[in-house]
Amino acid sequence: MEQDLVRVLVVDDLPSFRRAVAGVIAVVEGFVLAGEATSGEEALDFLQDHPVGMVLMDVNMPGMGGLEAARQIRWGHPDVTVVLLSVNNTEDLPRDAMVMGAHYRHKARFGPDELEALWSDGGQEGS
Repeated sequence: MEQDLVRVLVVDDLPSFRRAVAGVIAVVEGFVLAGEATSGEEALDFLQDHPVGMVLMDVNMPGMGGLEAARQIRWGHPDVTVVLLSVNNTEDLPRDAMVMGAHYRHKARFGPDELEALWSDGGQEGS
């Protein structure tokens, strides 16, 4: 059992989805919302000054999208679990999306159980 809270950054250009994900984080014991960002660029800026354990990020956003941001986060912060969220199916994502070490979840199926499972499966492993 983790004694420290898992700090989570939520990255999505839609305020309604950021609120929905923040609501999921709020009901799962051991997790706390560290911050929100609306683009990949904002996420990278946030990570320079704020430690997080997990980034939950939309794939499609204006400016730097989730795939490029995930690459940069995994390169600069290999201990951070990156989860790409999308309305697309896994097979519709670019082939290298999973190779870079990011996890993927469909937005419609993301909930408290998924959050806990993602952390248990990959959040405590270094890359």
